[in-house]
Amino acid sequence: MKLDSSSDTLYIRISQKEFVFARYDHLRPQTLNYVVYKLQPNISLNANMHEAIRRISLTRGDFSYVRVLVEGAATLVPLNDFDEDDAESFYFFNLPEKQKWRLVCYDTLPHLNAVLLFSVDKDVCHTLEESFQNLFVQSSETPLLLHFAQCSPASLKQGRIYANLTDGRMSVMGFRKGKLGLYNSFALHHDDDAAYYLLRTVKGWSFNIETDELFLKGEVGLTQKLCAEVKPYISHVEVIDASEEFNTHVATLQDCLPFDLIVLLLRAF
Repeated sequence: MKLDSSSDTLYIRISQKEFVFARYDHLRPQTLNYVVYKLQPNISLNANMHEAIRRISLTRGDFSYVRVLVEGAATLVPLNDFDEDDAESFYFFNLPEKQKWRLVCYDTLPHLNAVLLFSVDKDVCHTLEESFQNLFVQSSETPLLLHFAQCSPASLKQGRIYANLTDGRMSVMGFRKGKLGLYNSFALHHDDDAAYYLLRTVKGWSFNIETDELFLKGEVGLTQKLCAEVKPYISHVEVIDASEEFNTHVATLQDCLPFDLIVLLLRAF
């Protein structure tokens, strides 16, 4: 059966543990259909994508756009220093472990005066290009950077750091006087790694532990644990409530939807 398309957008979020497929029409903002597809560990990421597209009915039909979020390590380059021809060498210099079968992509963030480099599995990218039209691929970090930048206007006196924890990684973003001054991403091999990396980052960024603010978001258990660990050292620590952030939109009530996908759905960055 061919589904009615018109203004529908298909969203696909790719991580090493699962794919999230969401179908959302901005003209019907309280209607959201989604499926979480858990990856089969005994087959490749691309084989999982083929199987997911075959099995999940949300992927069938015509869409105004298909927007793909890729979770994983990313790195920032100042906009004035960016040369597209150097993107691959720069990315793999910073993240040499990611080099095998990866296609380097980038998101331009002119309001942040930066370009975000990230990578996607080459075979998965080819499968998506064969399966869908109007395909737009971006890093899962991009909607977070843009959203947190909006939450940190130039008129704000305090500096703000945002830490997001998901899929065994933590990304840290710092804003002061409306400008992005800090971005880093860490692999978390143990739960205690998050507090260690975050406190070292806070110290290195000249974060004022009395007046500046720290916001945490991500996997509930890990986020609550991190909050308890850093509160003795930082006066203003808050765990972001997606429901409060977006006025109890239906997407924020789904515990299995990552925050970056919720932001993309509702902010349409």
